[in-house]
Amino acid sequence: MKTPLYHSAPASRGGAFAGRWISTAIATLLCSLYSGTSQGTFTVTFDGPPVQPPGTSYLIQSYSEAGVKFTPIPGTDGFIRSGSNQPPGWLEDGTAYLQASFGDSLRFAMVGGSSFDPVSVDLAEYSDIWRDPETVHFVGYRQDGTVLTDDITTAGIFNGVAPVFQTFSFSPQFSGLVRVEVPFFPSLDNLTLRRSVPEPGTGALVGIGTLLVGVHSLRRKRFTATLKPPGGSPQAHW
Repeated sequence: MKTPLYHSAPASRGGAFAGRWISTAIATLLCSLYSGTSQGTFTVTFDGPPVQPPGTSYLIQSYSEAGVKFTPIPGTDGFIRSGSNQPPGWLEDGTAYLQASFGDSLRFAMVGGSSFDPVSVDLAEYSDIWRDPETVHFVGYRQDGTVLTDDITTAGIFNGVAPVFQTFSFSPQFSGLVRVEVPFFPSLDNLTLRRSVPEPGTGALVGIGTLLVGVHSLRRKRFTATLKPPGGSPQAHW
């Protein structure tokens, strides 16, 4: 004959509250970890704000868009931001873009210092006078000090009036960067980047492990209580 199992009184409010608190804490920590490692691809168009007036070209020292900051490499003059409706002979894709003449350069990084992967970029020659293909040297820096390079040569396409932008993809190995420097480039537009996905931090993993241990201990106590009869140990089954 089976001995019936004894059940304890319903769990106290404190125990139920503790269980709910641990579950909520785990969910919050996981959401925080997910949001901190979110990945997304976006394109910097250089259209502003501020808006670059049509037909103008300004030598500038700083530009920010979509959480990316652009500056010249220290010791160089700056870089040029040109608006649409340029005179004949100059590039025209209907939007603003960047250029660099002799002595100019470009450096960019995420405003918060997080890592990113360059995906693609539009490149072209400088003008109808300077329209030979050019090799653009991209130098990438990782957080651990590793230096990577990716060289892209412009297509040299000329439509009879001015050079034409072409889209180029970066090497997949050119990734996990915190800063990119471009010592020289003729014309550049539509820079597409992807936010890198970092490994979960040690603190986050320890926090999740601790909470999971707490849940396991709480469930074990509840299970033991259901087997123990009032005033004594569980009876043996025969």
